[in-house]
Amino acid sequence: MVAGADPGGSRRGEPPPLSLAELRHARLHPDDQVRVARAVDRAREEATVFEAEYRWLRGDGRYHWLASRVVPVRGDDGVVQEWVGATTDVDDRRQEEAHRRLLIDELNHRVKNTLAVVQSIAVQTLGGADGGPAGVERFQARLLALAKAHDLLTASSWSGTWLRDVVETAISPGMGHGLERFRIDGPPVRLGPRPSLALSMALHELCTNALKYGSLSVPEGEIAIRWRTGQGRLRLEWRESGGPRVVAPTRRGFGTRLVERGLSHDLDGEVELAFEPAGVSCLIDVPLAEEAGR
Repeated sequence: MVAGADPGGSRRGEPPPLSLAELRHARLHPDDQVRVARAVDRAREEATVFEAEYRWLRGDGRYHWLASRVVPVRGDDGVVQEWVGATTDVDDRRQEEAHRRLLIDELNHRVKNTLAVVQSIAVQTLGGADGGPAGVERFQARLLALAKAHDLLTASSWSGTWLRDVVETAISPGMGHGLERFRIDGPPVRLGPRPSLALSMALHELCTNALKYGSLSVPEGEIAIRWRTGQGRLRLEWRESGGPRVVAPTRRGFGTRLVERGLSHDLDGEVELAFEPAGVSCLIDVPLAEEAGR
């Protein structure tokens, strides 16, 4: 507890005082300054509790989420004599909440995406001249491949898996009866649970987009997936060809952001996603864990 803490005035302890001078000196995150300043003013004017969560620039050069609560203490005459409060680091909780929101967004997006993929599979499989029992059988096989991909995506407690298995499972919605439309090449690489899931999600998203808009939306389209390792890193390339002419999107949708930011955030990697006229390409560069490459 911090005694004598005036919201907006001086006080002891960490973080430094929430004075207007401190606000101006940008220790408080710019997006939180107006909201916190208003809460400080309201607490002063109404002599009521100050309570807020905000991002504060700490000594490590990163903004941490903090929660402060300062309570006015009144004398017998009802006049505020002092302020007593405390500040708690809630950064872990806020990060967990943000991660849960991302997972919910991903789930909602995945459900919509799955319906679009099922529709694409149905049209490509049953809409041609080779319908009938054979077409139905092929349609069921593709739905099973999609289900297996989702089993891999939702797994959370693997002991590890091989990169080629991750690739083939993630692209299974676009495989049909085999890998004839994919050229896959790379050395054996063993992945831990976290990179397996992150790469599977990214590749599944790329495959979904290829089915809907790219090289897998036409019979002659192909996809090359190649990777190599070196200096403790994995470098994987996805390259589409033979599909419709690509027009770069005017804005980044959730799926694109999932590929670009998901790997960067989850694996501390680098992603270059290019919408070239001849076909979409994606270069993924991520660090390898100790078990990789065995």
